[in-house]
Amino acid sequence: MSRIPEAFVEEVVSRSDIVEVIGARVPLKKKGKEFAACCPFHQEKTPSFYVTPEKQFYHCFGCGVHGNVVGFLMEYDHLDFPTAIEHLAGRLGLEIPREKGDQEKLDRIGRLRQVTAVATDWFRGNLKRSPEAIDFLKQRGLTGETAARFALGFAPAGNHVEAALGGRATPEELVATGLLIQRDNGDRYDRFRGRVIFPIRDPRGHVIGFGGRVIGAGEPKYLNSPETELFHKGYGVYGLYESRQVDQRPDQLIVVEGYMDVILLAQNGVAHAVATLGTATTAEQLTLLFRQTDRLVFCFDGDDAGRRAAVKALSVALPLMQDGRDLRFAFLPEGEDPDSYIRAHGKTGFDRFVEQEALGFDRFLTLHLDESIAGDDTAARARKNKQAHQLIERMPPGSLRRLTERQVDRHHGLFGKPMREAAESSGPTAAKRPPPSRSEEHIILRLLLAHPRLIERVRPESVWHEGRPPAVIARLLADALHPDDRQAAEAQELAGIENEEIAATMLSDILEKRRRREALEAKKRQLRSGLTGDSSTR
Repeated sequence: MSRIPEAFVEEVVSRSDIVEVIGARVPLKKKGKEFAACCPFHQEKTPSFYVTPEKQFYHCFGCGVHGNVVGFLMEYDHLDFPTAIEHLAGRLGLEIPREKGDQEKLDRIGRLRQVTAVATDWFRGNLKRSPEAIDFLKQRGLTGETAARFALGFAPAGNHVEAALGGRATPEELVATGLLIQRDNGDRYDRFRGRVIFPIRDPRGHVIGFGGRVIGAGEPKYLNSPETELFHKGYGVYGLYESRQVDQRPDQLIVVEGYMDVILLAQNGVAHAVATLGTATTAEQLTLLFRQTDRLVFCFDGDDAGRRAAVKALSVALPLMQDGRDLRFAFLPEGEDPDSYIRAHGKTGFDRFVEQEALGFDRFLTLHLDESIAGDDTAARARKNKQAHQLIERMPPGSLRRLTERQVDRHHGLFGKPMREAAESSGPTAAKRPPPSRSEEHIILRLLLAHPRLIERVRPESVWHEGRPPAVIARLLADALHPDDRQAAEAQELAGIENEEIAATMLSDILEKRRRREALEAKKRQLRSGLTGDSSTR
């Protein structure tokens, strides 16, 4: 197997949340800026094992073990280095690069990050020299401290980027980061002109793109960086990095609609507000947010546009609503936005509004159907209940899903077992119906058939114990899959697998558990064999 490029390893380590990875295996408790636990590598009663998010590092003052997230996985899960990297990369939805071109791409991304960092500094310097931009921010109530915290800047009117950054970035790099627009005839001009600039940072603090708000008249009011190698609107979340500087694992995150909402809430004491980047909420964004906290509250305007955005967010979120997660929707009074509300009522009033007025996702679901489907007679309630259950079917199996089904049935006047559960457990053939096959191999095959790009993850010999995939997977890799296997795979009901990242995470988890189980079984066989051999010589 070819060597994993160091740049990729650094990328995986920098993007992995060490608190999340270790916290899934060891119960961590927050102690100031660190997290503490009893060391998992030696016996102790008083916690001396500390995880430092800022440095992405762990250390035990009792036994001396220390390292980064890769080292922890190798030590705790008994993984070799490539397997640990593969596990972390799978959680992030990254493919391990093996070719020279992949290494060149990683190097190029590192270089583009340097360009956006230089541009951020230039924009910030411009803000300090622009009375017009400073007055604009002051009129919105922003302080200099807040502007510095969010690294706000200013892009002057006209074309200045190439001349200002020419010594530190090539024109091609400025185009590749979206700072310059290049016409077909080769002419180049600044994308952001006469705008307040909002640097968009990933969870580790790298500037991946920019948002620009026009000062005075002009369209569009807000302008984002285009899709680039660094910036993908459907994956980024504004304000998450700043939230993590206050607390890596907040009790909840409040999702609002715009940059200024995030900034002004933070200035008024609501530190854990984030915003999607001018797009409908995506599964990738929600997956990222649920890595930080188990509770999300969408805080939208109460108008039709806000309601439509909430319905879309709910639809995307349902496949991610596993046990332990909470999703709520708070709609501001007409004419209010987060900025105006917190100015009028203060942090205490805003917190009270969110706590008291936010609807649980099940309640919002039923209210939405009540508003969109006319009538309250028996037939209308049956239609609403049917549509509700069709949406709930997208949730992963578990207690949350069962409780949601019961709550929806109660809302529509049904009591006892949920409608679907009752139907499946009744009838003359119910007792004779065999349970669906849950073969691990067919579950893996279902994921691979749903997303053929994931097949490359199961090709390496290192994925499988002793390098041998199960027969059904071997037939798939040889392009000789039997129709019976395909039918058995397609019978597997796996909630959320239409999203490739969710499917990739499922696949990584299954493969990891399978490797560990088979390795343990091999050790047991070896031990039994050794014991048998010893007894025969006595």
